[in-house]
Order: sequence, then structure tokens, then C-alpha cells
Amino acid sequence: MGVNMKIKLIIDKKYEDTQILICAKENTKEVKKIYHTVESAVNAGITAYDGDKVSILSSADIIHIYTQDLKVYAATVNGIYRLHQRLYELEQELDESRFIRVSNSEIVNIKKIKRMDTSLAGTIRMYLDCGREVYVSRRYVTKIKKALGI
Repeated sequence: MGVNMKIKLIIDKKYEDTQILICAKENTKEVKKIYHTVESAVNAGITAYDGDKVSILSSADIIHIYTQDLKVYAATVNGIYRLHQRLYELEQELDESRFIRVSNSEIVNIKKIKRMDTSLAGTIRMYLDCGREVYVSRRYVTKIKKALGI
């Protein structure tokens, strides 16, 4: 199968979300392996800590990641967790089509932005699903506008 395998990348604005499609004649071990490899890469979780408890956070559940008192935290739909990675490491690890850096101390899940206020001079105020307001620092405004098509 590997020799005759075809890989195709289609970039088209008609797709709202990125899709991965695996087409095969039959469900072989190799097809299953490809599926599980892609699934684990796409749904890779982040190890998080809540006191003595260790959890694996799904990136879809993360609303934003921020630093406070030199520590890194992830706010999720289920609460706030402590992370052991640095913000720049998480920025490289997270899916850039879903997460965007908005300041030196914060990364936001684009899918968790309720609305934005661009009327402020030189900055953007984001309203997140959790009810929190986040301000985009001036040095990130151009990058945010480009990424979100504003």
C-alpha cells in the first residue's frame, strides 16, 4: 500500500475547518495505523495539574493560556489548571489555526472568542466564552488582524 499511496493537499476557502480524509479499499492494519497516528497528532492533549491531580487537557477545551506570578495556567471549560511548559513552548506545540498569541503573557483559543471590540485606538479587546476580557497588546494587533481576516 505504501508505494501506491497518494497524498493530496487541497487549499480552498470553501472549507471552514481543516479536514483530513483517509480513503482506502479496505480497513487494513496500515490504514488503522495511519488513522490513529493522525488522530493522536490532531487531538494531542496537554498535561495539566490541579493540586495533586494530573489531567490531560484537550486543546478544544482550552479557552486561553496565560502567565500569572511567573507561572503558566490554562483556563478551560472545567476550570483553571497549572501547566509546566513555558508560553513559547505551548505556542509552538498548539495548532496555529486554533490558537493565537495576543500578548507576551497570553495565548487565546480563536474558537472561544465570543466577540471583539476594535474601536479602541491601537488595540483590540476580545470577549472570551468564559466571560473574561482580553486585550491584545499593540505589537500583536497586526498579526491578529491578519490571522482573523479583519
